[in-house]
Amino acid sequence: MKSNFDVRAFFACFAAALPAYVGAAQPAPIDIKTVAYRGSLPYVVSADPRRDARINHSVFLALTGQPAPAKYTDRVVETQEQEEMGVNDFGFKVTRDDQRVLALEIDSEVCGAYCEHSWDQYNFDAVTGRAILASDIFTPAGGAKLFKQNLAKRLAQYQQAIAGLNRAGTAHRKKNHISTSWPQPRTDGRQDDEEARIMDTIAMYRHCMESMQSPDYGSDFKLENAPVRIEYGAITFLYQRCSNHAMHALDEVDKQEVSYKNTDLAPHITPYGRYLLMDGPPVKRRAEPYQQFLQGRVGQAAITLTLSAPGIDGAVTGEYFYNKYRKLIALRGQVNGNTVELTESESIDTPKPLIRATIKGDKLEGQWIGKQTLDFSVAP
Repeated sequence: MKSNFDVRAFFACFAAALPAYVGAAQPAPIDIKTVAYRGSLPYVVSADPRRDARINHSVFLALTGQPAPAKYTDRVVETQEQEEMGVNDFGFKVTRDDQRVLALEIDSEVCGAYCEHSWDQYNFDAVTGRAILASDIFTPAGGAKLFKQNLAKRLAQYQQAIAGLNRAGTAHRKKNHISTSWPQPRTDGRQDDEEARIMDTIAMYRHCMESMQSPDYGSDFKLENAPVRIEYGAITFLYQRCSNHAMHALDEVDKQEVSYKNTDLAPHITPYGRYLLMDGPPVKRRAEPYQQFLQGRVGQAAITLTLSAPGIDGAVTGEYFYNKYRKLIALRGQVNGNTVELTESESIDTPKPLIRATIKGDKLEGQWIGKQTLDFSVAP
């Protein structure tokens, strides 16, 4: 079953506010179990089940299209759509696990026209289980400066690769006693396979650099979109490769990484970033109900709900599920001031059931309205 609410986008759009004083108490120690699913996925277990659920649902909704199982010993049952997904061979490693940050790196084999490995980062506040994004860690000005620095370092990597290829082309002609200087066209009008490979790769890298230096390249950049790997004492910005599937075999640069020591990032980070990375004091964050997992009830039935941040027009999307059944129900709606109205967008009922609630900080309270009207409330 494909989730209507894209949790990868959830990580990409999360603008991020934690509802309470973080770090006020020591978090319950986390035990990371393994769940068998096309390889292995992490499953967090501790004495804090609400925090565990936020972390586990984030991972499982993103990678399996369904909520996390109620227990790590439960089998993950796939729908036909999930069985047809071209993602396999999951594995994971923990890049940081302490009283402030839990950071996971999950790798998989993604198959479309071709198969290749993919790595996804999942960074969580160890106290609350909330997702951590670059926009939580870096100030807008700091993020913009780092974007420029990263771009310069990435361009330099391509320049170094082109220089190396030109040296290889020169050496190749010398070895084969070709008098024409590289990279001039040969006087005999010929081009062997090695020269073709070198020239095609240089052309690809130059095209990549031109696109990265275009005025439009940074226009869609959003700090919260930047994937980062959080480790002990360091953060690495991660960038997808420039080459397409057809050119991937030529691409020796491939995915790019730009790493910084935490101490070098001090001028660019938020108070919350200092808390996470540099043992700063706890920080009080603005309480909002968006882009986190909220738990509560419809009538007497326990539910879990998550919403996107509102768009400029107040539009939101999301989903919820009854904890007993764990079947996703898509939501689409509108925020107006301190009220939100959410419709079960894929329901076949007429009229479609809806949730009408008041926003109270990071909580929602109101009514679920369908064939009957029931009290509704959710909170972190």
